[in-house]
Amino acid sequence: MWRRERTDCFALRVCVMAVAASGGLATLEMARIRREGGTIITSSTLGWGHVDGGMFVPYAVPITEDDPATVWCRAEKHGTWVAGSMHGGTCTVPFLGSVLHMTDSFEVLVSLNGSSRVKYEAWDRYLAPPHNAVGAEASRFLAMNQGEDGFPQAGYLSPEDRRAFLIEGAHVDTVDAAMVLVEDQPVRYDLRAVNLDTSRISVTHEEEVLAEAKLLNPGPSRQHVVEEREVEVKQLVYWGQLKGTYTGLEAHVVSALPSVEERDLTWGVQNELDSVHRELLEYTLPPGTGVWVKMIGTVRKTEAPYSGTLTSVYKDGSQSSRVVEGLHMDQRLVKLHAEYSSPYFLFNNTKLDIPEKVSVLYKSTTTTTTTTTTTTTTTTPDPPKMSMVGLEKPKSDSLSTTSQQEVAVGMQDGAGDLAPPAVALMIVLALVARVAAFA
Repeated sequence: MWRRERTDCFALRVCVMAVAASGGLATLEMARIRREGGTIITSSTLGWGHVDGGMFVPYAVPITEDDPATVWCRAEKHGTWVAGSMHGGTCTVPFLGSVLHMTDSFEVLVSLNGSSRVKYEAWDRYLAPPHNAVGAEASRFLAMNQGEDGFPQAGYLSPEDRRAFLIEGAHVDTVDAAMVLVEDQPVRYDLRAVNLDTSRISVTHEEEVLAEAKLLNPGPSRQHVVEEREVEVKQLVYWGQLKGTYTGLEAHVVSALPSVEERDLTWGVQNELDSVHRELLEYTLPPGTGVWVKMIGTVRKTEAPYSGTLTSVYKDGSQSSRVVEGLHMDQRLVKLHAEYSSPYFLFNNTKLDIPEKVSVLYKSTTTTTTTTTTTTTTTTPDPPKMSMVGLEKPKSDSLSTTSQQEVAVGMQDGAGDLAPPAVALMIVLALVARVAAFA
C-alpha cells in the first residue's frame, strides 16, 4: 500500500514529493533533456528510478501539486519508453492507442535529493518542443492536459507525429496541444554556513622556488641595493561536483573558518585564482660584489569533507535552499621568503665570509590545527634578473682625491676579504699620477 511520505513545494505550482511502500530505488538513470535546437543532454537534477514490487521512491515528481500522490512514471514496451502517471503502485501509460497498466518493472521520475524545479510550458503542433523539455526517452517528452473532470491527463509528446498522446479514462486521447514538463535551471548558486569535517581534514605544505634574482654592486664603495620583484601565485579552489547541481554556473561562496572569505566562483570546477605579490629584495653589499636571491613560497594544500547550505537562485528571483555535503579542496600561498646567498666577488665568484640569510616577505594570518607535512619542490623559475648600483661618480674630477685608505675601508666593510685587483690597480694608477705630477 502506497503512502505519501513528504512534500517540498516549489514555485510555479509544481511540487516535488516522495511516495513510499517498502524498500528503495533499485537503479537511477538521469533523465534526458531537450535543448533549444534539438540537442539532447543529460539532466543534472532529474532521474528515472526503477521500481519493482512497490519500492520506496524518494522525491518523486508529481504531475500537479493538487494531487501529490499521482506522479510521473514511464514504462518500456517493445523497446520503446512511454510516459504516463503512477498512482497506488500502478503505472498507467498510453501505447499504440491502448492504455497499459503496469504493476512492476516501471520507473518513476524523481528529483535528485530534492534539487530540481520543474514547470509546464504550452505546446502545439506548430511548435518545436520547448527548451529543457523532460523526455521519457530522446524522442518522447512528458506532456499533460487538465481533463474536464479536473483530473490530469498524462502521457507523452511525439515531435515526429506532431501530436501528444494522453490518457483519458480508459482511452488514449490524441491532441494537437498540451502542457510539456520542462526543467527550470537556476542562474546561480549561493553556498553558506560551511562546516569542514576537521576529523577527516588533510593539510600538507610544499615549498617551491617561485623566482630567482641577482643583486649587484660593481661600485668602489658599500651600497644598499634594492630591487622590486613580482611573483605570480596560483590559488586553486574547488567545492566539488554535487549531485543535483549544474556544473559551470556562477556561485557565491562564503568559506568556513579559520579563513572566512567571500568569493565569486564557477560551480563544479577547479577555480584558478591568480594573484601577484610585489616584494622588495634588498641587501647591503660590499664593493665589487653580488648576491643570489631565491624567492621561495610555502603552498598549503587542504582537502576536507564539508556540509553547507546551498541556495539555488532562479531567473524569476525565487530561491530554494537545501543542505549539501561535498569535498572542498584549497591550495594557496601561506608564506613567501627570500633566501640570500653569501655575497661573492664579481671578478672571480669567490664567496665572502658572510653567512647566508633569510628574510620573510609575506605570511598568511590564517592557521590550521591539524598535523602537517612539509616537502620541497623545485620548479624552473623565471630567468634571474640582475639589479645593480651604477659606478659612483668620483668625489672630484681626479681619482687622486679618493685616498687609498678610503677605498680599502670600503672594500673591507662587511666583506672580510681582500680588495679586488681592479680596484687595487686604480689605486696604483692614482699614486703613479701623483708622483708624475711632482716630477
